[in-house]
Amino acid sequence: MDDDQETQEYSPRTNSFKTLVDKVYFHRLPSYGNSIFYSLGFMALTSLVLLAITGILMGFMGQSWWLYSPWGVFTRSVHLWTVQAFIFILILHILVGFSTSGFRAPRRMVWVFGAIIFSLVILQTEFGYGLRGDFSSQFRAVSGADFWNGAYLGYWLNPLNYTQTLFIHVIIIPLAIFFLFLLHYILEHTYGIAKPFRKDVPYKMVVADHRVLFIRGGALVGLILALSFFFHSPYVPAVKISDIAKTDSSLVTKTLLQEFDHTSDTATYFDSIDPYTFDTRQVYVVAPYEQYILSGKGANNAWTLFQNKSALAQKADIKEAYVFSDATNTSTFASSTNPVIAMITTLTPMTKSGLYESLINEEKPSINNTYLLRFLTDMGIPEKKASQLNMSTEQWGMTKDETGSVWKLPPGSWWLLPLAVVNTVFDLPNKLYGDRDAAFSLGFLLLIFILFPYIPYLNRLPEILPFGRFIQKDRSPPE
Repeated sequence: MDDDQETQEYSPRTNSFKTLVDKVYFHRLPSYGNSIFYSLGFMALTSLVLLAITGILMGFMGQSWWLYSPWGVFTRSVHLWTVQAFIFILILHILVGFSTSGFRAPRRMVWVFGAIIFSLVILQTEFGYGLRGDFSSQFRAVSGADFWNGAYLGYWLNPLNYTQTLFIHVIIIPLAIFFLFLLHYILEHTYGIAKPFRKDVPYKMVVADHRVLFIRGGALVGLILALSFFFHSPYVPAVKISDIAKTDSSLVTKTLLQEFDHTSDTATYFDSIDPYTFDTRQVYVVAPYEQYILSGKGANNAWTLFQNKSALAQKADIKEAYVFSDATNTSTFASSTNPVIAMITTLTPMTKSGLYESLINEEKPSINNTYLLRFLTDMGIPEKKASQLNMSTEQWGMTKDETGSVWKLPPGSWWLLPLAVVNTVFDLPNKLYGDRDAAFSLGFLLLIFILFPYIPYLNRLPEILPFGRFIQKDRSPPE
């Protein structure tokens, strides 16, 4: 069969109108175009659709459904495993484009759009973790807030704010990914599958095998569903202040005192930008205490008594309160008239009942759990628990999930392993400007990644590597 005859026989349908499928499909490809390497884009799209379906279902059913219902847990697991597959496929897709120099002019913007999509997907996963409603959400939200503050973006991005995170994860980033995906595909369809940049790599044009494309997409979905059935998304319950108060009330007492004295981590946060610009004394002690007084349960307003004292007397009261918080026997303070001790001893029992947590969350509903998560952080709870699960920043750089073991399934955020290596080598988590340096370094690397086709000399690197010939090997059957 000669090429003209083959073209005529397998040309797109020539009905009075062309279907959308005819316009979207690739109909003829280079002979290597039917290989698995060039099905990765379709498989990535398959993953994206599955992510949208499971995400919409979870959003409609609500958090309690995906955390506790058997079908909800399965759906959450499918969502997690699809993320794993999506990022893995995107990385392979990028490596194929890199190895074959598929970014050469005039295809440079194909790479740029794809690189931005990948960057947004990585960002999207972190916001997704903040919505799960488990301990991972708490730990990664606090770590993420530190990261954005280090990047001087904390005023606009606050992962501690559930509503903002939900809006970004469900609307902003998905719309951006969809739009860029559309541009990416339009350009790819316009230019066609990239031809070999080396003239000595043989190829011929063949008919696109759409059947095998859908078989691979179906096999991917089947694999994801099977893994989700046998290996559920991990779950460790979120930490509450009441949980800590019931087991270590002295820690809560000391933290309340530090918030009042403006010596806690939140009160002394180095990058004093949102979301940590609030007055910890007012938020964690005065406001909930005054709510207690307004309820009619308190005879004397200790806060008013404290305010009416001189600055020297106030310092003396705070100093005595520290002695009280460290005392193993507090009966000696039974007759104390210290207003600071009175406020702290009033609030500590409220933390055990859960009332205190409700009061601080109601102070400013627009920022959701910000006050709660910062109080837990000031007690050192998220980092301590994360260390027990081997998922702290110092240990694995956020690559671990709450699996409790490095090799348990499903895996954690393995794609953040380079960040973990940088954290370890340069000890960024323990440095004063560690978050800033990590944010700037990551931003610089992403910029190089996105603009790679336009960087002289560096963009010629794939030409000296042997992988392109293997990927673009003619695998069509002999005629």
